[in-house]
Amino acid sequence: MSQRKRFVLQLVMAIAILVLLVSVLIQQHKTAQVRGSVFLAGRPGQGVHVFERKGCVHCHAVNGWGGDAAPDLGLRRPPGTSLSELVTAMWNHAPRMWEQMQAENINYPALSRQEMADLFAFLYLSRYIDEPGDADLGESLFTSKQCSRCHEQHGREDRIGPRLKDMGGVTTPIVWAQAMWNHAPAMEQAMKQLGLAWPEFEDREMNDLLAYIRARSGGVLRERELLPSDPIRGRKLFRDKGCTVCHSVGGKETDKAPDLGLRQGHPLTLIQFGGAMWNHSPLMWRAMEVESVPRPTFEGEEMADLMAFLASLRCFEPGGSPQIGESLITERGCARCHGQGAEGAAGGPGLRGQGKSYTLVTFAEALWEHGPKMYRQTRELGHEWPILNEDDVGNLLAFLNTALPEDE
Repeated sequence: MSQRKRFVLQLVMAIAILVLLVSVLIQQHKTAQVRGSVFLAGRPGQGVHVFERKGCVHCHAVNGWGGDAAPDLGLRRPPGTSLSELVTAMWNHAPRMWEQMQAENINYPALSRQEMADLFAFLYLSRYIDEPGDADLGESLFTSKQCSRCHEQHGREDRIGPRLKDMGGVTTPIVWAQAMWNHAPAMEQAMKQLGLAWPEFEDREMNDLLAYIRARSGGVLRERELLPSDPIRGRKLFRDKGCTVCHSVGGKETDKAPDLGLRQGHPLTLIQFGGAMWNHSPLMWRAMEVESVPRPTFEGEEMADLMAFLASLRCFEPGGSPQIGESLITERGCARCHGQGAEGAAGGPGLRGQGKSYTLVTFAEALWEHGPKMYRQTRELGHEWPILNEDDVGNLLAFLNTALPEDE
């Protein structure tokens, strides 16, 4: 082979490799965009209203609010449970829900894609709520952590801080975290004057302290209003409040402060996060002074929005193998109605090549809309409703998002 031909061949191979690399990077970028946008499309605050308006509250509770005929979907579950787990649970338990609704003559509610996204955003974030603390342990902490040096505890009026009975606004952990952050500078100055060290809280201690404060203040608890929040506003706040000067969220490397994104094990529950903010407050203030960043305060729903954004960083579309997904179409019995390649058959429509992009939310939406008919058809054919594992969902979505071969 001549040197010229060898050069041309190497050039062609280099171009081919470059094209392949660019296509992979483009696909990864698209996947990242999908993963980052799916959860942010949901509005947790609106999800509360969907949960109530569509009648979910009739059987299910969320952190104690709602019915008791079906499992509580909130704090009794592991905190930070993935969206895949929620969708998988919905699929596996759907027949029982449909049968119960039919037995009680409950009208089957329609759910739009946006309503489904809002509902799952609410349920996902609700699992970041801590279980109630122990008020008795909280009372002991109130003394041992020196809180009683500034705040009256048993009717004494000679303290410089607010009386506990006047703190009726502490109705949710987010309100508590926001109040603690905003008033921490004044508390630090008071502690210095009294010669007190900055107290730190470990494990469930902040839960217990909050339980005691709530018991003493007599405020009405509104856990279902915990998340009137917007992750998109929270993302903007994260930048506007100067958090990005020191913290990253899984993107840019920094040695100034912990990464709060997917790669780090930052506290997953709301009270734990508030406790971490309290424990590190003095260090953060010193760092802000060094960086000439004004210390931010949070008003209204801003702390709720910020926490919703940080929690949403752990909510993303699952990865999956199209090859495994293709095998699951047969193993789970989907091929009996939808065809071996999900191209469609006499018993059901095609699921691939329809110009659709499947996500967890659209998967749940399709289940809710078409599931009752699918369940009736499955029973008529004498088949069992397929049970999915959590990993199955990601693999199925990966396969359904592939294109049909041209000969199909």
